[in-house]
Amino acid sequence: MNNVAHKWQTKWEEAKVYESNPNSNRSKFFTTVAFPYPNSPWHIGHGRTYVTGDILARYKRMRGYNVLFPMAFHYTGTPIMAMADAIAKGDKELIETF
Repeated sequence: MNNVAHKWQTKWEEAKVYESNPNSNRSKFFTTVAFPYPNSPWHIGHGRTYVTGDILARYKRMRGYNVLFPMAFHYTGTPIMAMADAIAKGDKELIETF
């Protein structure tokens, strides 16, 4: 691990930026990002979306806010139907990926 990554991971661990510890005396902050759909292979756009949200949530938490940053996967709707259709039509790349 390089020194920069180690430095910040250590600071985040010490500051417990991954832990929720609500305090009614602190301001609240809520953020979210579009939940990932399992309708295509992961790509750089996914990384940009989730890293940006993660950075904002960590920054606000380190500034003393009560942060709520929910994350989940969404398995319904037209994106999943499009993937099912592509698989039914024999999309070899999609089938191999999943």
